[in-house]
Amino acid sequence: MTTPTRASLEKALKSDEKILKAATQIAKDLASKAYDISVLAEELGFALSSPDMEERVAGTNLLSAVLVALPQDLLHEPQLVFLSTFYMDRLRDHHNVMPAIIDGIDALVHMKALPRAQVPLILQSFFEHTTCQSQTRGDRTKLFNIFQYLTINFKDELQTMAGDFVYGLINSIDGERDPRNLDIIFSFMPEFLSTYPLLHLAEEMFEIFACYFPIDFNPSKQDPAAITRDDLAVKLTNCLVANNDFAEDTVVLAIEKLESELLVAKLDSIELLHQAAIKFPPSVLEPHFEQIWQALKTETFPGNDNEEILKASLKALSALLERASHLPDISHSYQSSILGVILPHLSDVNQRLFHPATGIALVCVSGDAPYAADKILNSFLLKLQATDAGPEQRIKIYHIVSQVYKLSALRDSLQKLDTTIRESLQDDVIASLRLIEQDDFDAKQENLELQKAALSVLNESAPVLSEKQRALVYKALVQLISHPSIDLDFTTLTVSLGALQPVEVQSNFIDVCVRNFEIFSNFVKRKIYSNLLPLLPQMAFTQRILDLVLTQSFKDTTAEPVRLLALDALNKLLLMEDQRFIVDLQQESNLLHKLIELSHTEGLTLQSLEQIAGALSRITQQLPLSEQSAIVSEYLPGLNLNHSADLYVTKGLLGYLHKDITLDDHFERLLTDLTQLSLNTENEQLRVVAHHLLCSMVNKMESNPANLGKVKKITEQLKVAIKKGDVRAVEILAWVAKGLVVAGFDEAADIVGDLSDLLKHPSLSTAAALGFDIIAAEYPELDLPVVKFLYKQKLFHTIMGKMGNKLANYCVHHLKAFVYVLKATPQAVIKLNIEQLGPLLFKSLEEHNEAQSLCIALGICEKFVAQQDAYFQGHLAHLIPSCLELSKYKAQHTMQVRIAALQLLYDITKYPTFVLLPHKVDVTLALAAALDDPKRLVRNTAVKARNAWYLIGSANEN
Repeated sequence: MTTPTRASLEKALKSDEKILKAATQIAKDLASKAYDISVLAEELGFALSSPDMEERVAGTNLLSAVLVALPQDLLHEPQLVFLSTFYMDRLRDHHNVMPAIIDGIDALVHMKALPRAQVPLILQSFFEHTTCQSQTRGDRTKLFNIFQYLTINFKDELQTMAGDFVYGLINSIDGERDPRNLDIIFSFMPEFLSTYPLLHLAEEMFEIFACYFPIDFNPSKQDPAAITRDDLAVKLTNCLVANNDFAEDTVVLAIEKLESELLVAKLDSIELLHQAAIKFPPSVLEPHFEQIWQALKTETFPGNDNEEILKASLKALSALLERASHLPDISHSYQSSILGVILPHLSDVNQRLFHPATGIALVCVSGDAPYAADKILNSFLLKLQATDAGPEQRIKIYHIVSQVYKLSALRDSLQKLDTTIRESLQDDVIASLRLIEQDDFDAKQENLELQKAALSVLNESAPVLSEKQRALVYKALVQLISHPSIDLDFTTLTVSLGALQPVEVQSNFIDVCVRNFEIFSNFVKRKIYSNLLPLLPQMAFTQRILDLVLTQSFKDTTAEPVRLLALDALNKLLLMEDQRFIVDLQQESNLLHKLIELSHTEGLTLQSLEQIAGALSRITQQLPLSEQSAIVSEYLPGLNLNHSADLYVTKGLLGYLHKDITLDDHFERLLTDLTQLSLNTENEQLRVVAHHLLCSMVNKMESNPANLGKVKKITEQLKVAIKKGDVRAVEILAWVAKGLVVAGFDEAADIVGDLSDLLKHPSLSTAAALGFDIIAAEYPELDLPVVKFLYKQKLFHTIMGKMGNKLANYCVHHLKAFVYVLKATPQAVIKLNIEQLGPLLFKSLEEHNEAQSLCIALGICEKFVAQQDAYFQGHLAHLIPSCLELSKYKAQHTMQVRIAALQLLYDITKYPTFVLLPHKVDVTLALAAALDDPKRLVRNTAVKARNAWYLIGSANEN
């Protein structure tokens, strides 16, 4: 810590590295108060005032580096005034000194004690003695960052400079071409332009930005932080609309560039108009509206072939109208200009201009809704009242009318629409809906389209239907719901009317449906449930609808098909409602007990038992753990799993039982009964239920010697059955293994080993291979709450440990089982072991196994090939012939296999050309056969693959 001397400083100035090292040490000394910065300035004076330009550069670099390294609150006001005066004076120096001066000024303006009055002096000196554009790109970046900092933190001081700062800024930006610097400029200038008075320089400032519009550059692919064209375009647009003085020039610029044939220029121009509509006040834009409308009309009416341009144009027009909607004079002027053009074309739906006219009409409604909607709806009303308005025309008109209503409602203007026009339209719509009441009505699809369109209007107009109109609607809805063949969805309408007129809906619709429920056909009953259940959340109807569902579910005299409908409705109801509702329902009506009693009703089908089980599980899983435990203790001991009803009740109670509830007291009995049921029953549905319960119970069991011993006992019984050749025992063993594997039990490895030993069994090998599919596959309907972290990886390593040697001396069933496991193995794990697994994948393709395993193997290969994996690139000689063989039409090559093989061949073409060229001719010739495949989807994929191979190495290759 020594005071710098001329000698030490001269040594420090020898190189940039020494300057930086010395600056760091000096900054530390100054921060520790070892000496004052005036001492440094005095000792460094020889270099700062040296007649040798290089020495001045080095001296200034050292001083600036010290300032950069100093804490921003260290220097005091007199010191900063002295230093800033020095740097301002140095702005007259040689341009080689300028980078160091810029660094120093950058450090000074960030110093906390710098007198705010110094900032205008520094800027004036800079603008007077040098220019930004004469500096290097990096120094210009520093200057633009300085300008950004100053405009944010020294607004008042900069405004005292009046036009001098604005003019200096204009000169600094003028001519800038570097995208990174433009990104800085375009980022901070909108805020500056909107807050600083531009005085007489508004036009010059606008031209500075206008010259860049529209942005046209391609970012470097080598730049990891490349600025995109779109990012710059957005920021430039923000600059062009930042000041109200820019309004006229912005409109002229946008309209001029809109005439370009380039898509990007058109889109940028439309977006500029869109932002202008958002940022400029309507009073400023009003004189230019006619120009804007004429320009946008060209793109929207009759309409642009490019959907993107059309959408952007309508968006810009919508913003223009929406901003003006709170100013009636301006808004009505805008609307009159637009509606005067489009209204004549709304009268004939067959005109070419009808569709674009409706698009613009809806935009008008999104602005001043009452003014535009009344005129548009009146045009449609006149057409509907004409004698030649047929069903097709009505359908098109109704769809537009419904959107007009919807937009009006969003603007809180539905009630403000002209009552006469609105009610006349609604009368026409209701009359179309009521055509179904006619005796000669033919419920063909084309006729129903009119009713669907009418309902779409009524859905939106429900709040403004008159009492007389509602009465007619209720009659039509009753007719619709009771019709023996029509099934239209009108739940949106009934839900809306129910919220608005609950008493009317109750008496005119719900009561009618419930009162006549018994006499309706099952088709009508299903419709009633579908339309009443959405009304259930509304308290006025909850009990009425609930009574219907529960009565039909539990009444002794209910026929089985009707009961099945009711149980299905009950399940949908339980899915719709929240936990609180379900818990309350259980407490009030003891629904679980009723369902369990119902399950023992004679003549109940398995479908009904399935619905009962679903309802039981949905109720049980919503109850507190204490209640779940009590229910299991109450009902489980009395259930005999050999009876179908009791099996499904067990499924309902245990299928989604919380994993923390212990079943240890019942565990052995359940395991034994479920296993015996699965071994002995001929009913496949019952076996599936038993398998899922076994798997879920084993997964959730507490890991203790007693439970593990019970599982061991069951597996030993299954092994005995397997020795006798029982295929079912193999399947049960796989389901038990699945529950253990997912929960992470070590005992799963033994069962997996037993299954792998069976893969060479003469009669059980196929069942054993499918067992691995059971273990690996996902079953969304299966409740496996205990999931061991990384269990799939553990399963993979377990199976590879058990089957690895056998796979090396493969047999078909080993490969099939192996592929099933790979399907569930994360790709990252496969990639880590690809050297070992790759040859086995290729063998599985060559063996031409059954379709499922082939599709899995092809899918795994495709994932790696799509990523241009290096291993597969080195083994294309194995992969390509197998794919070509699998792409051929053969009995064992299903359509899915052929498509997967062809898709893989297509993905292979993404590899480098030099790798593919040796195979090109053979593949192109071999794929000719697939072009004549009897399946269209296969032919389509074959054409894509063959074209891609044909283009390899050509000038047209992508």
